Amino acid sequence: MNDETATTAQNSLGSTTLQYEATGASKSTNDLGMRAMQARVWDKRDAQHLLVKSPPASGKSRAAMFVGLEKLRTSATARVVIAVPERSIGASFRDTALAQHGFHSDWQLDVDLCTIGSETGRKVDELISFLNGEGGNTALCTHSTLRSAYAKTNDVSLFDRTLVCVDELHHASSDENSRLGNLLRGLIDRAGEVGSDAAHILAMTGSYFRGDGTAVLHPEDEARFEKVIYTYYEQLNGYEHLKTLRINFRFYQGKYLDAIGEALDPNLKTIVHIPHVGSTEAGGVNKMFAVDAIVDAIGDRLGENATTTLDPATGFVHLSAGGKTLRIANLVDDSADRDQVLSSLRAVQGREDVDVIIALGMAKEGFDWVWCEHVLTVGYRGSLTEVVQIIGRATRDAPGKEEAQFTNLVSAPFAKDEAITRAVNDMLKAISVSLLMEQVMAPVFKFRTHKGADQFDGTPGEQGDDAPVTNAGEIEIVGMPEINQEAVEAIETDFNDLFADVQSDPRTLTVMINPDDHHTDVMYDLVVTDVIKKRYPSFSDAQVEDAVGLFGVRAGLGREVAKDPSIIQTPGMSEGEQALFEMPEQGTDTQASDGPNAGDRFVQQAKRFINVRELQVDLLGGRRDFDDAYELLSKELSEELLARLHGEVRALKVNMTQEEAERLYDRVKEFIARESREPNLNAPNGREVRLAEALAFLRKLSREKRAAMAGADMQGASDA
Repeated sequence: MNDETATTAQNSLGSTTLQYEATGASKSTNDLGMRAMQARVWDKRDAQHLLVKSPPASGKSRAAMFVGLEKLRTSATARVVIAVPERSIGASFRDTALAQHGFHSDWQLDVDLCTIGSETGRKVDELISFLNGEGGNTALCTHSTLRSAYAKTNDVSLFDRTLVCVDELHHASSDENSRLGNLLRGLIDRAGEVGSDAAHILAMTGSYFRGDGTAVLHPEDEARFEKVIYTYYEQLNGYEHLKTLRINFRFYQGKYLDAIGEALDPNLKTIVHIPHVGSTEAGGVNKMFAVDAIVDAIGDRLGENATTTLDPATGFVHLSAGGKTLRIANLVDDSADRDQVLSSLRAVQGREDVDVIIALGMAKEGFDWVWCEHVLTVGYRGSLTEVVQIIGRATRDAPGKEEAQFTNLVSAPFAKDEAITRAVNDMLKAISVSLLMEQVMAPVFKFRTHKGADQFDGTPGEQGDDAPVTNAGEIEIVGMPEINQEAVEAIETDFNDLFADVQSDPRTLTVMINPDDHHTDVMYDLVVTDVIKKRYPSFSDAQVEDAVGLFGVRAGLGREVAKDPSIIQTPGMSEGEQALFEMPEQGTDTQASDGPNAGDRFVQQAKRFINVRELQVDLLGGRRDFDDAYELLSKELSEELLARLHGEVRALKVNMTQEEAERLYDRVKEFIARESREPNLNAPNGREVRLAEALAFLRKLSREKRAAMAGADMQGASDA
């Protein structure tokens, strides 16, 4: 590959294909008209502070309506205000007929502050009037309007007896400069003073983790929320039509506009997200020129005589080629014409109404176009949150839509580029996301230590036909000691968030690119330990140790299932047991395996089982993340680029800590016994160098300790 020619890698980096059963479970409704996730939220409707972590398209907007209407009916609150990050998302919260499906009331919006028009002081004043009891019981506004109302009054009591529903909570932050985060903390503190008469909070997000190293909420604040967790796996596995999701990362060199045509398929309903003008990927190209170039790339693929026309009725660009017409919506243009395009998109009813949407900052979250089959994003987008939200644009279920795809087109670093460090950072984040998504998309796993005990402490669980059935599985692990229940709950409910924190840690990214220089299992445990301590500051050392162990097992299970979904099976069951846990016929191996089944499989509640005999607990705890990432890199990059990356990332080398040195000491002793010499600081083997650094570090600590003790003895003698 040369610097002048834009090319994509032969194979997409981190390509992952995930298959789902399309059981229809996540879309079926109960007698109140609630889907699976909504019913789960409804069960927690009495909570004053409720945090919902649920993927795009799972029905969070209606869940908010159900809870809001119930709190109004029972007078738990007097008002409901829903805040969304941008106006275009507001359509999901407008008037909705719920009673015809069994609920006690319809949702009617009294005050809509997300109508066409810019954010103005008038809207802020209208919201303040609403919160003071004027204008009805339900209001919709943007995050900006909500923040501005709080800033203008500087009075958190303004929100008393109001359900404050914050959609896309990840826009908040525990950082002291986050105005939305400050408002939430103020509401929580107010509840500690006046109880249930203070504001009630319903916080919702499709991707709770952030990619900037800053938490959404302080751990002590998050602990005051009741949580509802609904995973991507549950959502997608329970669809009716969508059965396959592909996640791809592709490298290009040169200008992305020269490479984007290879990544676009005009036969797929597509959203294209172009990079911001000031970003490295944009290369200084004007955003409107970029849109024209993408349109030309699509046209060139369709035929030589392609022409474009603007439809005055919709504002869509019509691209005609070879007798086929494509309708393209341009959301990059921020002129007055964009309101017409947005209105036309809201009016879309069928698959053929629009074919391609080109966007910059819009159409990333809360944007519903169910026919979207492919999301193509240029450049890494700053955080894991944004990537997950973008993927959610394609994961809507629709008739005839069996496959969906996410493609991230990422700039490959130039060997002589002065901005190599920034490019390396972007690339490592992309790898982090690809590994993360393998975990996000895997089934939920629950743990128990021995047959007959539903919890680690041996507490009997529900049995028989009345036991709850979910998409989660319970797995027995033989020989594992009793585990603290709080640690179990932490991993079961927050694993995806914890995994994201581990993946975005600078030490993780450094080891990913140089796995041969580090004892990866030691570094992995150090990072996981630090992440768990930070998220659960009240955990004892024993609880942290339990959580770290379970994290390793859970990560290994997700990795193995992602590699080979067929390992989910029903081994060694009797005919009677098989009847209770009948597996779907299509694409499922129901053949019983040989041998005893105690301690080898998912049990009791889940209709899903996994043969642990074939995995082994030590394999489940193997820290393969770093090696897998390096293997991907070595396949995708030229030898020159890979060597350059090694050199650059060494500048980010993880410094030795006392904890790491102490953990490596046993390996130092093993090395000396095996090699009959001490590890060499100048050895060509990076891991030997790391052992030598640990030995030198510990000797330095020992010298300092002896000097301190000698000084203390001298001081004591002097005092005497």
